[in-house]
Amino acid sequence: MTRFVYILLACAFLLNFGMPEAEGKTVSGADSIMSLVISNAARYRTLLTSSEAEIYIKGRTKILDKNALIRFAHHLFPVNRRVPDMLFEIVSLSRFEAPNAFFHDFKTINGNYIPNRQKQQEILNFLNLNIYSSTAFNNAILMPTAANAFRYYDFSLMDVEEPDSGAKIYRIRFMPKNLSQKLITGYMYIVDNAWTIARIELSGHYYFSEFILVMTFGQDPSRFNLPETADLSLTYRVLGNAVSSTYHSKYTYNSVIWAWDRMNSKARDYTSLNLSQYYGHSSDSVSVIRDSLYWAQVRDKPLPADESELYAQSAEGKAVTADTVSSVVSRYNSYISFTELITNPISRDYKDTYIRYYGILNPSQIGYSQTNGVSLRQRLRIQKHYDNETQLDFVPELGFISKQKEVFYKAELTWNYSPERLGMLRLLAGNGNQSYSFGMMRDINNQLADSSFKAEDLDLQYFKHHYVDIMNRIDLFNGFQLTTGITYNRRKPISRKFNVEVGDQVKEIVNSDYNDFTSTVGLSYTHKHYYRIDGRRKRYVYSYYPTVSLEYAKAIPGILKGEGNYDRLEADVHQSVSLGLLQRLSYHVSAGLYMSKKSSYFTDFRYFARRNFPDTWDDQLGGVFNLLKREWFYASDKYVQAHLMYESPFIMLQFLEKELSKYVFAERLYFSQLWTPALPSYTEVGYGIGNHIFNIAVFVGFDKLTYQSVGMKFAFELF
Repeated sequence: MTRFVYILLACAFLLNFGMPEAEGKTVSGADSIMSLVISNAARYRTLLTSSEAEIYIKGRTKILDKNALIRFAHHLFPVNRRVPDMLFEIVSLSRFEAPNAFFHDFKTINGNYIPNRQKQQEILNFLNLNIYSSTAFNNAILMPTAANAFRYYDFSLMDVEEPDSGAKIYRIRFMPKNLSQKLITGYMYIVDNAWTIARIELSGHYYFSEFILVMTFGQDPSRFNLPETADLSLTYRVLGNAVSSTYHSKYTYNSVIWAWDRMNSKARDYTSLNLSQYYGHSSDSVSVIRDSLYWAQVRDKPLPADESELYAQSAEGKAVTADTVSSVVSRYNSYISFTELITNPISRDYKDTYIRYYGILNPSQIGYSQTNGVSLRQRLRIQKHYDNETQLDFVPELGFISKQKEVFYKAELTWNYSPERLGMLRLLAGNGNQSYSFGMMRDINNQLADSSFKAEDLDLQYFKHHYVDIMNRIDLFNGFQLTTGITYNRRKPISRKFNVEVGDQVKEIVNSDYNDFTSTVGLSYTHKHYYRIDGRRKRYVYSYYPTVSLEYAKAIPGILKGEGNYDRLEADVHQSVSLGLLQRLSYHVSAGLYMSKKSSYFTDFRYFARRNFPDTWDDQLGGVFNLLKREWFYASDKYVQAHLMYESPFIMLQFLEKELSKYVFAERLYFSQLWTPALPSYTEVGYGIGNHIFNIAVFVGFDKLTYQSVGMKFAFELF
């Protein structure tokens, strides 16, 4: 009786508030139908407050074509090259909470080979779909139900189904107006008068795959926007290899709570900043069940004969077989194995210790820029985990810059002592960029004022810079962090010889070592910063507000022979702002100055600094000056800088090269502006493209609108 009443209430709600009345409306074509679907999608996407379902998933992955390069394929997509035909079944208890929170708890699993966590996640990327949302798959795809869908899609009415009982079904084809990984192709089956989606068939590109997804939805008013079945096909064609994965899913709902039930439910608190349950999944306590009777009851349809044979082979130990190859191929594979060893990260777990070496020639540790040339970095990470989820990290790092032939080292030891408050104590030692002293150059020019020589005639060498830094950071409250630290800097001249004869005072200035001992305190605040909690560990996710930071540093003379005596102040504001679906504007504005200058000093700003290795601004190559010569970073005691990056999948390629645009995930426009007393107006503009493998950009530099230089920057995102 209660169930019947709920269905009546659902029908009444949808008819009066959720669905437009058909009376008096004439549907004449696809655009008219889609206008009604889109106008109602904004309401339909929020009608469901929460649901809990048992999902049966059957997956199968076949290696169709392979060569020696398949050894690297697991970096691009989840595949086990040693299992040419993998079959598995999973039962998951899944929860949904509006607006877009999904959590999957795997309960049982079976297969001829048990898939790893990465393989399990593959299907969940597609199951996390609210059909009426503007975007899908974590904002990777723009849906044809979005408010601005007519800007990106063309719609065609293919046919109309008129069943003997029930409403008409309109089959609408949607096609992207421009080729892009952000857009999809397919069909929607629209229910007349209700303007709901009974079925959707869509295809597109996601990461390195071509996918086809077919989902059917309930026709009962109490289930109209809940998926009943989902069939997914993925095909990867990379590096001459072809891998096909198919998945079938069946949903059985245990509970459903709608918007009209919210007052009587324990629905999610919409004011909470805790996103711990968003897009999560757990498989830590999953049970491997081989009982054929159990799976026969769980399945919604029997296994075909070839899949039953795979299970039979697995039971006999014949599921995974080695290829028989010639000695020539064997030697070639040995070479590929060696190549894989030097390019791939190597990870090892031993009890509570995790070790990861990033590889001698790992592409993600290699970059190129016009100012640095080729940069190569070597990294090792050792993590020790403790029972209370505190963690000790040790990360030594070595890097080489080809253009300046400089070697950089850094060793970082971090104690994460309060994971729920991001409490961290860090000890850092390394060397920095070689530089001139701003105060030193000023003093030399004063000493040479009555001489025929100029400072540039001295052919001064840079100073080597070594430092030790101790820093503590902790959340005082959500979004507000306090950072304190001390830093000891030691700078020594590379050469103490001169190509001209100078006075003793100039020699003393240039030949001296410069040390300083600095204490710092910093504050950073982000309003309404959303976060996740994994166990006790907190991780910030995003905010719709800017992050504002302020740092004050004071050099204290007399400690460890420190001679520095000055104050430094810096402020920074940065944010990424959504300008609509698929468009984003990121900005970064900062300023700094030295005050109370009672000694010679080297300018060493935190936010205005030369970057040597592939670094991101969330960042896709933005947020820094890419062509500015190193001397300008140390030539002034104050600065103001601003960086802008506009990102969209539709900027230039759709007009220049449509075929290429489908392989590009995003295009970016860059603008950077700098003011210092020594360089009053320096500007960089740039254009870049990126996908899941690399980011590449071209920049042009101007001094007071006068062309200075052009260069490019390249960084791998893979590996």
